[in-house]
Amino acid sequence: MAEKLFYQDQYMKEFDAKVVKIDGNKIILDKTCFYPRGGGQVGDTGEINGTRVIDTLKNGEVFHIIEGEPSFKEGDEVHCKIDWERRYKIMKLHSSAHIVFYFMQEVFGDQCKPATSGIVDERKDKSDYLFEGPVDPEKIKEVEKKANEFISKNQEIVTWSDENDPDRRYWKCGDYEMPCGGTHPKNTSEIGPLIVKKGKKNPGAGKKRIEITLA
Repeated sequence: MAEKLFYQDQYMKEFDAKVVKIDGNKIILDKTCFYPRGGGQVGDTGEINGTRVIDTLKNGEVFHIIEGEPSFKEGDEVHCKIDWERRYKIMKLHSSAHIVFYFMQEVFGDQCKPATSGIVDERKDKSDYLFEGPVDPEKIKEVEKKANEFISKNQEIVTWSDENDPDRRYWKCGDYEMPCGGTHPKNTSEIGPLIVKKGKKNPGAGKKRIEITLA
């Protein structure tokens, strides 16, 4: 099992590691700061010794999915870089999704129930939730206002692992706390203002899409 550097330092951009296994286009390293897809967060991209990493997945092990042939072999020491600009945006969107979730619950109450957790859209630089129930546009504006007021107070964001289960992670900001194994910034001041709106296209079955983007 690879050492998870992305939990030790969520701002790590580069690292050195040893290639444990190469299985086609799937690379296993002895340590990694590439975050694997899961828990509402997309997998990191980047490079290993100049070979492009197009996705990172987890299935017991962390698999770095490369493009083309590797420029290294099993047992080699390699230098790795994540696409930091992309990851940093994802970190901000991920915390934004948690914050907006709490204010959706506060403003809408039981009228609007979550149908999915926040999902970061890697193509459109946004995060979204699916909610069941009526969604009043004026109340969405209220959610946006409350979320931005909360963010503007420069709230500390804390993440940690369960003492008995290191893979079970938690996120806390102000009085809000939830289980989350993703990556996040250290303070809401890094997020900046948000735009919260109802999605133009709904997925059907009574569900409404709420989209969150960084202003």
